[in-house]
Amino acid sequence: MSGVAVCPEETFESESQVGVSKDSRIASEQFLATIKHLHSTISSEVGIEERFNYLAALWETEVQNISSATEMAMHPAYQQIIGMGKQIIPLLLLRLAIQPHHWFWALRAITGENPVDSTQAGKVKAMAEVWLKWGRKHGYRF
Repeated sequence: MSGVAVCPEETFESESQVGVSKDSRIASEQFLATIKHLHSTISSEVGIEERFNYLAALWETEVQNISSATEMAMHPAYQQIIGMGKQIIPLLLLRLAIQPHHWFWALRAITGENPVDSTQAGKVKAMAEVWLKWGRKHGYRF
């Protein structure tokens, strides 16, 4: 197809292209911009998930013999996870649903919320259920 890019790196022929209206050129340029945006969005999301999974696995491995929640939360991988922000909330909730673990500090730091009440504090499975319920209530899919 003449004048249509199939990947973000391709460019269009010059404006003096014979037989192509100004409206067609504008539509083609908008199409290219959309493809570039989708490509960068998909690439960054895949990268985020891979980075999160790497850091989470590293953290889980390195804190398996630590009993202090504070020490677990201060681990460099955990801190990097918190730094990834709200975009990883579904990933945290999914990990929590699969295997309850001490992701509560990260969830609280990222969301600014704490749905766990004092009767559940320290009970990992109960705390996980509360956070999963919170996630569903706020429309997260995991």
